[in-house]
Amino acid sequence: MQESLEKTSSPLHIKLHIFCKWGYYGKVRIVGLVVCTMLVSFCNPGTEGKIPPAKDLLRYNLEAPDARYSLPKYLEEISGLSYYGKGKIACVQDEKAHIYILNLEKEKIIAKYDFGSDADYEDISVVGSTAYILRNNGDIYRIKKFKKKDRKIKKFPTPLKEKNDTEGMVYDPGSNSLLIACKGSPSIEKESLYEGYKAIYRFDLEKGKLVKTPHILIDLERLDSYLDQSAFTKFSVRVAKKLRLIESETSFKPSGIAIHPIDGEIYIISSVGKLLIILNQSGKVLNVIELDPKLYRQPEGICFSPTGDMYISNEGKGGKGYILKFEIHAKI
Repeated sequence: MQESLEKTSSPLHIKLHIFCKWGYYGKVRIVGLVVCTMLVSFCNPGTEGKIPPAKDLLRYNLEAPDARYSLPKYLEEISGLSYYGKGKIACVQDEKAHIYILNLEKEKIIAKYDFGSDADYEDISVVGSTAYILRNNGDIYRIKKFKKKDRKIKKFPTPLKEKNDTEGMVYDPGSNSLLIACKGSPSIEKESLYEGYKAIYRFDLEKGKLVKTPHILIDLERLDSYLDQSAFTKFSVRVAKKLRLIESETSFKPSGIAIHPIDGEIYIISSVGKLLIILNQSGKVLNVIELDPKLYRQPEGICFSPTGDMYISNEGKGGKGYILKFEIHAKI
């Protein structure tokens, strides 16, 4: 979790100094381009007015959690979580090979299970008595009967690598597979492939192999149109894009993924940019919600109870990690 490194100077700041080094005619061309872009922006409203307000599509009040669970100091860097039985959450942190069980009613860790050597573990999905753990390099660990002393552990290497920075994983009962969200590169091989997208891959549990073609590609340009921005901000971004100073104003790097148990919609959370996006099973973007950074210090994991209550884990960033609970309500 090197979020602090990702909050350095933006591409816009990094590249603007080039402007000062260009000659007179170069600056004239830039000014002309800005004027043209301004005229286009006022003549072409684009997608404005076509996107429904975020709250009109949401079942949860993301500004007012129904409960907050503080975690022990050793879970300051909680990275992933999975609902495990009535009133219990299974979770991992990104340094130790432990599965922790949190009792929500008692608000305490009631069990810990080892499954290997320490590494950067990013997410967990519990299916029956089996736990699947995702490492940041794409490796998947299957732990059968993870609560037993004679638990069986098997590692499944995948074509995904550290460049992909795999941070989110969820079990998809419809396809009997694991969906894996890449925070980093969307490509397995050629770096330029799928540029401008974030990728979700599918690991087939029956075959024990990763499908090398992305299961879902998220268009970052498309996310831009969902954000509620002022006209000036939208215009400024258009200019910056025209100048190729930025690719997209949306900072979206998936850190957690979950599937809603009622309608199968896919929820993806991003610590970078503090965003929650919702997709349908085909990958169509249904909603994009900006999260309050004061409430969501560093959101890294997300899961649902069978009845639809939502849980979001946050790293402590120097303090205690915590989990927020949001009870489900009817859509507005």
